[in-house]
Amino acid sequence: MIEVGEFIRAIRKRRNLTTTQLADQLDLSNGYISLIERNIVSPSLATLKRIAQALSVPLESFFLDPDTEIIYSYLKKDEQQYIPAEGRNWRLLIDHSKTNLMGAFVVDSTAVDKNVYSHQGVELIYVLEGETSLNISKEDYQLKAGDSLYFDASIMHWDNKKPDVPLKLIVIATPPEGFHF
Repeated sequence: MIEVGEFIRAIRKRRNLTTTQLADQLDLSNGYISLIERNIVSPSLATLKRIAQALSVPLESFFLDPDTEIIYSYLKKDEQQYIPAEGRNWRLLIDHSKTNLMGAFVVDSTAVDKNVYSHQGVELIYVLEGETSLNISKEDYQLKAGDSLYFDASIMHWDNKKPDVPLKLIVIATPPEGFHF
């Protein structure tokens, strides 16, 4: 298990800071920073909070168990699941058997979707290829390759894509179980 001092040293070095530079930012002595990094002394919570701010890391990162699994899903292209549905081909980018925090999909579509959707959470759409129009409540958003749209998915929304025009999107939704395909 990594000690707090080792973590501070690793992040400090990653930020290209010397112990003296970090100490100066915190108005502490260089020696005290060295003692913390060598796990000889434990800083107070207030000092740890100041160190976290100086290093631009969340305070809670000092308390995470490094042995905890942090990768929820790793899929190579040939391992990704494909789901054909109504003129669309959905490629799942996340293995939902390991996590249900978010859904991420690549969608290839030539079909027109006549459905109106509303589901829990938020959604991000990024257009890889083609163009579409997405209506959210009373607003119509014209999306072309390179455009993105992030919105509250509980608001009624629907696609106004032109028929037979190829479209490729990345769609990310949280939570994934309410997503439509």
